Amino acid sequence: MSGKIFCFGAVVADLIAHQIPRLPGAGESARTSTISLALGGCAANTATGLARLGHPVLLCGAVGDDDLGNFLRRERSNEGVDLRNLCVESGIPTGVSFVINVDGQDRRFISATGANDEAWPECFEIDQLEAAAVVSFHGYGLAKRPSVEDVESILQGARKAGATTVLDVIVIPGEDLLPDLERLLPLVDVFLPNDDEARRLTGTDDPRQAVRQLKAMGAQTVVVTCGERGAVWADPQGCGQIVAPEVVEVDGTGCGDAFAAGWIDASLRGADLEDKLLTACAMGALVAAAEGAIDGLPDRSGLDELMRNLRQASLL
Repeated sequence: MSGKIFCFGAVVADLIAHQIPRLPGAGESARTSTISLALGGCAANTATGLARLGHPVLLCGAVGDDDLGNFLRRERSNEGVDLRNLCVESGIPTGVSFVINVDGQDRRFISATGANDEAWPECFEIDQLEAAAVVSFHGYGLAKRPSVEDVESILQGARKAGATTVLDVIVIPGEDLLPDLERLLPLVDVFLPNDDEARRLTGTDDPRQAVRQLKAMGAQTVVVTCGERGAVWADPQGCGQIVAPEVVEVDGTGCGDAFAAGWIDASLRGADLEDKLLTACAMGALVAAAEGAIDGLPDRSGLDELMRNLRQASLL
């Protein structure tokens, strides 16, 4: 399938606090070796992964007219991401996520969504989707925009254009996304929650049960990512599980975004389900083995080499 990829959603700067032994209690402090500034935001990370693989990709979101926004725009442009649909909001700060890494635990995030909450979807001209091969939404539920009405309208436009549609979510504790998903999932070809998000949405700790429940809400394919345990999937032909490649995890930030990029890349190559899952897991593993959401993203030759090695290993 030829055409452009449109990635909608969160664009933020990540402030990453590297490994600490435990979270400080009330009134306590903790020391870390480094707090680093990095590129972040689910949509922006996926767009960068796809650009490195040689795809024409447009990032649709918002940043503030400030130093962080300038940093994000410069670095994403250098990666080859098309920023014509990235709005710059005057007087509104760029979104920031503080990423906390505790030894032996999953990451914790504290986000100030900033410009992501503004009315940037109203600036998007829907007729651009006539050139779309894939339309994907990332981090839905984190910020006030895009709203369910924004996403529904754009997904309908994507379907009209014959584009593949992809959705991932961020489930904030105490917020109920199920009514939104009941509207959106019938318009979605691939839904990509992680296991924690799937648990919050379905109430079950078993990703195999969760994937079936979410599939019944209308998406063509649901893939629940499970970190080092791989992924569980369900589509019209059945359901199953794939094991992730073994890596020494350095930082799990951005693995799900890389997984989405791998899935989209394989879909555009006309790959079968097994190859889509393997490519997506490979992308996620490469990012897990590096710091931050971007450093581990491969170019085309790097991904192809890893895929050859994984296929050879599966034949042994």
